[in-house]
Amino acid sequence: MDTQDFEELAGRIDGVARAVLVLAQMMERETDMDGLTLTRQWRESVGPQADAGSLGTARKTLHQMAQLLDDARNRHQESVAAARLADPSLMQHVAQSDRQGAP
Repeated sequence: MDTQDFEELAGRIDGVARAVLVLAQMMERETDMDGLTLTRQWRESVGPQADAGSLGTARKTLHQMAQLLDDARNRHQESVAAARLADPSLMQHVAQSDRQGAP
């Protein structure tokens, strides 16, 4: 495998990982998917005994993806909280949505 082949493979893998993260973020926000459980499962899917070789790389990648999704969730929650503080009428809208079962 030459450098160009390696770079193409790395780019494809990165693209797939980014797509998975976008889908996970969308599903967490728009459905009742439990993102905390998803990221925990990613972290636990390859155990610490896999620190060498390709499984070690997979473990590191899954941990990085879990952290990125956790960080995105935290940023989203912080921005929602800030918006609620800036506009108290949003609290009433959120309460109405919660009563109606909206996500």
